[in-house]
Amino acid sequence: MHIIKIASLNINGIRSPTRVDMLMDFLRKHDIDIALMQEIADPVSVNINGYLSHTNIGPDMRRTAIVARKDLHITRIDRIPSGRAIAAEFHGTRLINIYAPPGTSKRAQRERFFLMELPALLSASSHPILLGGDFNCKLHPAHYTLYAKNNI
Repeated sequence: MHIIKIASLNINGIRSPTRVDMLMDFLRKHDIDIALMQEIADPVSVNINGYLSHTNIGPDMRRTAIVARKDLHITRIDRIPSGRAIAAEFHGTRLINIYAPPGTSKRAQRERFFLMELPALLSASSHPILLGGDFNCKLHPAHYTLYAKNNI
């Protein structure tokens, strides 16, 4: 049985050739088969030799992608209009990659995403689901305060 290695990476909108090379090196060094990527700013940054990229770039140009080795059979790519999620099927499993709206100022957007947008991808298949990505969720309200203090 072949083990499939899946990674979830927030690439924070990388554009520089050096950082794109670092991303390619990471995927190869760790023998990653499928990468769920968030904060894609430029679809070209995830065009990696030996991999097929399926992107969902939304209106604000920072969204999601599923990048898989070319020899893997990824099918049924589904996207939501906001670009905040992309889904695909791989050997009977539904892969869903999300990038939820970040920060306290986008709480209403985040709730709408989880309650109204994401369910369309979750209910679109009767297959088992692997859900990954950047949920932008804090476990406790104090975490927002700590984050804000440390990033000022």
